[in-house]
Amino acid sequence: MKKSLIALAALAAFGTAHAQSAVTITGKLGGSYTANTSNTGVKTSGFAMQDGDVNFVVVEDLGGGLKADVFMGIRLRGREVNTDGASDGIGSRNAHVRVTGGFGSVLIGAVSSPSSILALGGAGAAGFKGLDDGGELLDAETNSIDMFQYTTPTIMGANAYVQFVDNIGDAATGGRESAATTPSATVFGLNYANGPIQANIDTTSFKINSSTTFTGESRVRASASYDLGVARVGLGYQTNNNTLTDVKQMVVGVNVPVNAQLSAGINYATRDTETLSTGATVTNKGYEAGVNYSLSKRTAVAVSYRLINEGASAIDQKHTRVRLMHSF
Repeated sequence: MKKSLIALAALAAFGTAHAQSAVTITGKLGGSYTANTSNTGVKTSGFAMQDGDVNFVVVEDLGGGLKADVFMGIRLRGREVNTDGASDGIGSRNAHVRVTGGFGSVLIGAVSSPSSILALGGAGAAGFKGLDDGGELLDAETNSIDMFQYTTPTIMGANAYVQFVDNIGDAATGGRESAATTPSATVFGLNYANGPIQANIDTTSFKINSSTTFTGESRVRASASYDLGVARVGLGYQTNNNTLTDVKQMVVGVNVPVNAQLSAGINYATRDTETLSTGATVTNKGYEAGVNYSLSKRTAVAVSYRLINEGASAIDQKHTRVRLMHSF
């Protein structure tokens, strides 16, 4: 009898511990038809599986006002194949482990980092892949390995954060003090969200551990969006410079919810690259417009068009996509 009571108590304790944790699985998969024209005039078109991933989120109550959460993402796109013949169907996505409490939060992870000025400056407008796809306008998405971030508690809608990021763009090596030739970065930033206003500003300094010829680089980004009710508008600006070049980027966006099912939006962006030794400036500019129609809470059809004019090319890049997407 005594052993039975001990076993029941152990089972109850085990069940209580697990009741403090929760696992959520989400994801999406989209299939599309695309038609593209490159800046050299080459035309391509066809069907592809895109935007496919599965995400696992685990949240645990640690007690005493502390909470832990884990995020793991996996790219799943069926049997998609790149132009070089390599499979692009399954791969890694973002991952992090974080502890949150009255002190704020501490996070360690590996993430893909898109242009931060597009997230708010683009106002969430439906688009092709984003004007940061390829890097002709806004900075292209990069991979950040071994990222550590501390975020302060939120007070009156605002919080501050510091990031130490290693090996940006390099998925092969890790460690903040490794001998990688890709840059590490230190980021200081401030977020604000209150009512219809969202804003972010940050400053970044880069370094390359193993290079004696690195010219030094710094970046400042600022973006904001405002919900007018009938539309959300956004604006973002970035300057990135070293001893060789000064690059300025700007994006403005408008997103209009026409009704409960239909939304439409447009982003416009410019990129000015100045060579400091000569003073010559090359300007790229372009826009992306799209409409999104929801067939249900989880399934939607989107049509989008993107045009990019590169200052050094006489031919505009043109991209058209029709996509069917399901999220769960």
